[in-house]
Amino acid sequence: MDAQLNTPSVALHGTIGRCGGREVFLGFAPASLLKKLSFADVLIERSGTGYQRPICVDHSLAFKRYIQEPGATTIPLTFNLRESDPPRWRVERHATHGFATLMLDPMGPPTMAQVDCQHRLGYLSESPESSTYRVSAEWGSLRTDSILHSDFEN
Repeated sequence: MDAQLNTPSVALHGTIGRCGGREVFLGFAPASLLKKLSFADVLIERSGTGYQRPICVDHSLAFKRYIQEPGATTIPLTFNLRESDPPRWRVERHATHGFATLMLDPMGPPTMAQVDCQHRLGYLSESPESSTYRVSAEWGSLRTDSILHSDFEN
């Protein structure tokens, strides 16, 4: 139980660094967990909300086949941690070498918006725990040109 989040939490261990003018969390997590903790903020042209194009099932399944091949990897995935009230995520900074832990509340709606990765992550919810992604998480106001990365590692 995480006293500050008031829920059971998922802990992603990593480091804090800077990318351009922003702080970014870098760590690792299984694809199945990233899928559970994130969502695609799909563009609704009529209202102008969201920014992701709708998922293309064929493209997403092609990526799933590819990433299961020996030696396969991927370009970075992009996420943004969304603010909420009450808070559903936090970054714990450790005293040495920029180490940090990203604590995420797995209860309720996902808090990580998929900025540019719904096709690569779309059909990986059943991936084995040994298939992990390198995770980057940024927070604060989202600009569509800002980037948070996660690479697939096998």
